[in-house]
Amino acid sequence: MSTSAASERRFLSQDELEVVGKTHYPAVADLDADALRETRKRLRDLRDKARTQSRDRKRTVARAKGGRGSAAEATKGEPHARRKQIFSQALQRTNRQLQRLEHAEARAVTVAGKRRALAMVRRAEQPARPASRTAGRGMRANPSLRRAEGVPPDKVGSVSAAGRRAQAKRDAG
Repeated sequence: MSTSAASERRFLSQDELEVVGKTHYPAVADLDADALRETRKRLRDLRDKARTQSRDRKRTVARAKGGRGSAAEATKGEPHARRKQIFSQALQRTNRQLQRLEHAEARAVTVAGKRRALAMVRRAEQPARPASRTAGRGMRANPSLRRAEGVPPDKVGSVSAAGRRAQAKRDAG
């Protein structure tokens, strides 16, 4: 859930509002990568501080013996948790913008490389054509990869010889 600007003003100090204000749309688009990295570092510090304060407050309430006003004490830790949420959301916006800038930079590097490669291809000399109309070495044989199938030499006449013997037996008998 997004946090409203009024809610941010209610939970943050003036210095913190300045840092978080840089992460909202019109301002974040004007920042360069170095400024975004610096803002991200500052936001992480602020978020970690708010997280520590929130945890300490929860721990203090949990240690209480459940006496009078413990429910009221539990709600006193809410501003720290809300501040942590505000800083986390600002950090997300900063990270997204930084990622956009890095992707745009990588895309520009890729496009520049492709343009250089295209220029090199266009500058390259075309292969020279042969002076004569002959094909040079000409066509070469493309041997078959199938193995040669054939009848072994010792079997060449055996079938017809067997047929002659069988016919002689029938004639004699």
